[in-house]
Amino acid sequence: MSCGLLPFLGQRTRDLGIFDSRTAAVIEQSNTVWLTGSEEATCDVLLAHHPAVFERMPHSPVRLQPRRVVCVVHHPLFDGNRVPQYDLAVVERVLDRLFGIPVAFAPVGPKVRAQFDSIGTESPALLRHDLWNMVDVAEWTSHQRTAPTGTVNLGRHTRGDPAKWPSSAGDLRAAYPDIPDFAIKVLGGVPESIQPWIGSNWQISPFSQNSVSDFLKRLDFYVYFHGRQWVEAFGVCIAEAMASGLVTVLDPSFESLFEDGAVYCNIAETRNVIERLIASPSTYLQQSNAARELVRRKFSIDQYPQRMARLYDDLELCRASSLKSSRTTGRGHSSGRTAEDKMPASMPRRIAKKRRILMVATNGIGLGHITRLMAIAERLPDDADPMFFTRSAGSALAYARGHAVDYTPSGLAIGVTDDSWNRAYAQELLTAVEAFDLSAVVFDGNRPFPGLIAVAECRRDLAWIWVRRALWRLDHNFDPGAQDIFDMVIEPGELAHDEDHGPTRDMPGTVAVPPLLLLDPGTGLSRSEAAAKLGVDKDRFTVAVQLGSQRNFDFEDLPGLIFKELARRNIQTVQILNPLAKPSKQEWPSVLRTSVYPLAEYVGAIDLLVTTAGYNSFHESILGGIPSIFVPNEAPEMDDQHLRAVYAQTAGLGLCLRYSELDRVETTLDLALSEDFRTEVRRRLARLSYVNGAAMAAKAVEQLVFSVRADRPLHASIARI
Repeated sequence: MSCGLLPFLGQRTRDLGIFDSRTAAVIEQSNTVWLTGSEEATCDVLLAHHPAVFERMPHSPVRLQPRRVVCVVHHPLFDGNRVPQYDLAVVERVLDRLFGIPVAFAPVGPKVRAQFDSIGTESPALLRHDLWNMVDVAEWTSHQRTAPTGTVNLGRHTRGDPAKWPSSAGDLRAAYPDIPDFAIKVLGGVPESIQPWIGSNWQISPFSQNSVSDFLKRLDFYVYFHGRQWVEAFGVCIAEAMASGLVTVLDPSFESLFEDGAVYCNIAETRNVIERLIASPSTYLQQSNAARELVRRKFSIDQYPQRMARLYDDLELCRASSLKSSRTTGRGHSSGRTAEDKMPASMPRRIAKKRRILMVATNGIGLGHITRLMAIAERLPDDADPMFFTRSAGSALAYARGHAVDYTPSGLAIGVTDDSWNRAYAQELLTAVEAFDLSAVVFDGNRPFPGLIAVAECRRDLAWIWVRRALWRLDHNFDPGAQDIFDMVIEPGELAHDEDHGPTRDMPGTVAVPPLLLLDPGTGLSRSEAAAKLGVDKDRFTVAVQLGSQRNFDFEDLPGLIFKELARRNIQTVQILNPLAKPSKQEWPSVLRTSVYPLAEYVGAIDLLVTTAGYNSFHESILGGIPSIFVPNEAPEMDDQHLRAVYAQTAGLGLCLRYSELDRVETTLDLALSEDFRTEVRRRLARLSYVNGAAMAAKAVEQLVFSVRADRPLHASIARI
């Protein structure tokens, strides 16, 4: 059966993030077509997941034409206090009018179905069968469990929502007894409100990649009780625990869903139930096997063909040929696909028109802003069309790499006031937005300026994304409200992030990606090619010196001392001129001079690098495996380059040399040129694992840009056909 995915941004109740990593991986690896709503397509069944997503009409029509629409209800209609969680009538109207056909609702479990039944004649059409969540049993450990004989490990994995935990200290202690022979283990989060109630035998760990299976493997019992205000629509965490063969203890309200796969009791009886099962190893083993069998029989993905066959029957659709032989009752079976069976033909990932994205770089002291944007732009998919609208003097470099560029000089460069420049800039930016039919604006800069904000406020139909650096100085004044105008904030990673105590460190709502580079390490020129382009002898030890544009910071006599010491040692030296640096009248006869960009392409010919500790230079050096001396630009408006340089030195990844430390030039070079130092630095650099954050940032932009937007009122959008 063929399948398409239509990402749909509903009304937001929290900061916008990125796709779940497993969902994103499935999209990449399968034949799933990523729909955008703008293309004309048909399908038998449209599964609209989670009703709260569909409380608002999207900004543009969705041209998908399904034969049936099913809203899968992953969240209860009411909480435990009978407070509505969304407006069911609005959800039904939005889906009905969006697709032009009646909507059926499918609860994911009996608790949700009971709530539909409780509203009587006001209830919309329901499917006859619930669409339970499903589990891939193969992902969960299937080793034989035995009753514990020493310490009893019981616990749960869950997020830190207070409603998902017992409502009182007495209930919490009853579910998770504070006694010497019991160890309470929790994976995920424990809300602050219940932390005063927990016992001395608790062990709390955060979620991490692939951590759930290992965590469940270490438990003997899975115990899950929640607060009176919470209604669990399904309980996928419970199903995962049972799939791993854990003996699971639940409130009796779950029995209609999990049947004989769990043990049920009132919360006060938890300890007695556990001790009774420990005392009877055969009963413990029987219950463990029953848990796994229940999941296999009822919730396993092996049951998917039967589930789809039931769905087609419920919707009175003629079954697809792949479902003709599926049974609607009894035990599940694998499809047994043979080599001769035809899989759905491979289709383009997306079949919609290209989306144009404007990359807006501010006028930095160096090339960091525009370089990061190029790194992202060059990793966007083929159906994204990035264009640069920049006041960076490095715009010619973007043009040279094949990007469409419009350069707008800064107010300082043309001698006008900030107010007048921002008014003119806003008009030019708005004209570009309208002329090129843009879908998104990606801004890289320290602070969004008034002209940009003015356009963002009037064009809320676009996706607005801020690529915002970390590692701000402690004394920097940062307005937390600056990011409110943006739909998404992407924060490029810092190698020294553990030592970042600046104003952005604990700000919520960012999409954090690993350090972001234009070139992936190891993809530059060979030593011979790089040496030829730098004009150096490939067979000689080579030191490259690149100290930035020096437009806001004069390193005074430091460069001259470095060149003098290298000449005294008869070491081949090349000065890499920053493309933005003012022409220098001072030359050193023994030093070659050249201008190249990006420097990372030429590192194969460099044995030691002397460079600033700006974001790009620092991470290109460290992650490119080049022994380096970092000379921080310490101008007050810069990010904390001194911190980066000191971090590299204390971690054994490089050396720090400040412009004021003229007396340390000789000893620093002696150490940097020693074979022992460079061997140890290379050893440590080789231990750093790295995934280029530019690819992740591009993926975040793609996911936002190619999603249907219904997260803002219609009056804030421009109608698109």
